[in-house]
Amino acid sequence: MPRPFNEEEKNQIRVRLLEEGKDLFVRFGLKKTGITELTKAAGISQGAFYLFFNSKEELYFAILEQEEQVIRERFLDWLSKAEPLNRNKFREFLRLALQALEENPLLRRLWLEKEIDDLLNKLPSSLMEQHTARDTEVLEPLIKHWQEAGYMVEGSSEVIAGVIRALFLLPLHYQEIGEDLFPEVLDKYIDFVSNGLLKEDYAEQ
Repeated sequence: MPRPFNEEEKNQIRVRLLEEGKDLFVRFGLKKTGITELTKAAGISQGAFYLFFNSKEELYFAILEQEEQVIRERFLDWLSKAEPLNRNKFREFLRLALQALEENPLLRRLWLEKEIDDLLNKLPSSLMEQHTARDTEVLEPLIKHWQEAGYMVEGSSEVIAGVIRALFLLPLHYQEIGEDLFPEVLDKYIDFVSNGLLKEDYAEQ
């Protein structure tokens, strides 16, 4: 049985697992990275791993959320300086955010290597529900603010948040859409979302 860790040790081990896990998952992927490699890199026993995560998939997911949070904060700061918001600025935001996700090596692997299928099959549904709820909690206040300021169309902020989130799920289906067609399809979707959500009065400002 693993010896008990004090709080400082727990924090240090968790940080090491997140750091070493990111490196291993980027290099070898989810399937080819095992608990043995993760615990060896973090300097802990395999038994100790389960004090922090129930599976390697949960560690992977925690790293993904950490990566997304960095990107989210970056673009929330960008949006705070983008007012008055208009269609052109909103298109730019969507394109830059999608580009940032694509350039992130871990998130890119999730998209291009289809690792999300393995991930979703092993994760508790409650984790995905919490993740979706957090995304919505971030977007809804922004949407309500944009509606009150007159930039965005009226309607359910939850539905509008879902429309925006759906756009960011589109890259997961690039193979089904067709690799050659996908860039143009994505560009069209960005235009549809921007034109559909932002009021025409602000299109050219």
